[in-house]
Amino acid sequence: MARQITDTEIRQLLELDLNENENEDVVFDESGAESDHVSIQHDSDDTEKEEDEHPIEPNNSDSDNSDVEMSQPLSNFARRSIYKGKDNTVWYRNPPSSRVRTRAENIITGIPGVKPHAKNAQQELDCFHLFVTESMLSEILEHTNSKIRNVRKGINNTSNEYAYSDTTLSELKAVIGLLFLAGLFKSGRQNLKDLWANDGTGIDIFRITMSLRRFMFIVNCMRFDNLDTREERSAIDKLAPIRYLFEEFVRICQDVYVPYENLTIDEELVAFRGRCGFRQYIPSKPAKYGIKIIALVDAQTYYSLKMEIYAGEQPDGPYKVSNKPHDIVDRIVQPISQTGRNVTMDNWFTSHPTFEYLLKNHKLTAVGTMKRNKACIPPKFQEKRDVNTTLFGFQKDMTILSYIPKRNKNVFMLSSYHHDCEIDLETGDQQKPAIITFYNQTKSGVDNVDKLIRTYDVSRNSKRWPLTIFFWILNTAGINAKIVHMLNNPGAIASRRQFIKKLGIALTAPHQAERLNNMRLSTTLRKRIGSHIGEPSEPTPKRPDSYIKKRCYLCPSKKDRKSKYTCASCTSHICLEHANFICENCRTNTE
Repeated sequence: MARQITDTEIRQLLELDLNENENEDVVFDESGAESDHVSIQHDSDDTEKEEDEHPIEPNNSDSDNSDVEMSQPLSNFARRSIYKGKDNTVWYRNPPSSRVRTRAENIITGIPGVKPHAKNAQQELDCFHLFVTESMLSEILEHTNSKIRNVRKGINNTSNEYAYSDTTLSELKAVIGLLFLAGLFKSGRQNLKDLWANDGTGIDIFRITMSLRRFMFIVNCMRFDNLDTREERSAIDKLAPIRYLFEEFVRICQDVYVPYENLTIDEELVAFRGRCGFRQYIPSKPAKYGIKIIALVDAQTYYSLKMEIYAGEQPDGPYKVSNKPHDIVDRIVQPISQTGRNVTMDNWFTSHPTFEYLLKNHKLTAVGTMKRNKACIPPKFQEKRDVNTTLFGFQKDMTILSYIPKRNKNVFMLSSYHHDCEIDLETGDQQKPAIITFYNQTKSGVDNVDKLIRTYDVSRNSKRWPLTIFFWILNTAGINAKIVHMLNNPGAIASRRQFIKKLGIALTAPHQAERLNNMRLSTTLRKRIGSHIGEPSEPTPKRPDSYIKKRCYLCPSKKDRKSKYTCASCTSHICLEHANFICENCRTNTE
């Protein structure tokens, strides 16, 4: 049996008050559109087309007569027992019989939790390296050093070779560790100079790991692909600078974890205001401007399972895909296809054809809000009614509802997971349907991941969008690693802040150990490094007596003539006046 995540563990993971999210109602504007997911795209492409335009193969099964067009004349009794949408979709007033066996789409396959090969990851660093592997870091190291060498060619000043030298794997890990630690200590993106300050207000671990100049130089030189072939790859792929790293990270996320029964599909907006051909403007998101990522997230643990960067319309080639909501959902649910799980989504993704397609082709149920202009909604559902009233419509595998939360508000929902007209009695006089309660409980998976990222964000201001995506990968890897660590260590529940702190220290420790034996550093700095990592620094070697000036023992004391030279025989200090010089050849012959 898989270990169930308790509410206490999830709250410690989030360090947020989840009651606010769990009790938050679906909010709609006067037009009936869900106000949390209004998206204004920069590019006018096919993502704005109505989902109803997507062709869906009809169900030719004789036993499924729930979605047929009513071409035959109806009796008065039949007319009273059904609703019809604008597209002649038929909905029955009464739910299907409850005396049926468990539906095939509700049988969950796969044991939720960490997969067996990842259960050995017990420490924070081990969990992190499940997602950001040594091979990924080696790839970054190779391309970063290539950029450093190009920078070094254009610099004539060689007085400070260390500042422009190639980086190492341990130093690259230290940079990532400092990024995580900076996310802990910053308040509204704290200035890096404050972290490295040596006036008593700075944080010591930053100064003992590397200089601020070196840190900024490595971050600015970070590259994730081959610069020599980028132009050729960019001709067919807008995501060429980050393609390998992003796809490898997404693959690993699916390879490590099996999600629980409920998942969420929604949009993340990675804050970015620099130049980018697919930057989006979504006014309902905190960042407003940025790079849109569609994500599939476990609604119970907030583990990110599948992500896809919205790149607009790609050039002709292998990376050109449809951006219609139906096609995005079809791609994003591939990791959980045929597993019987449920997916919650907002009104941008929800449509009757999409839900039918998920049931038929993926054996997945879905719950979501709907825009009021969907053709499958019966006109009766859009008529004015009393507050806190609900109308239900049923098909064999689908349920539609219209709920009036208050005057001039109408909530439309579609579900292939629910098949009854149950009302949540805990909502009291509001008389909310159980479908809405379930939606409110499972809709916030992606939004909570976004909150977790903003709480301890590693990102720094940047004009390069590939670097911004890399920061997002680190943030998501940190969250997923924390979830794996929590599942692999059931008895040790630590806050996410403590997890990130230990991870940052573990990433910086190897480079600090290397600096401990660097004799070019001051004795004071090396002592602080040794004190931090628990190892004494090597003492500074004493200068030999031959380099110490003393009074010549043959000169009168009143001359006080000091010399660093010593006699080769008696080692007494003598001045040049009393020294006898002999060349190497003569000294050899004399011997």
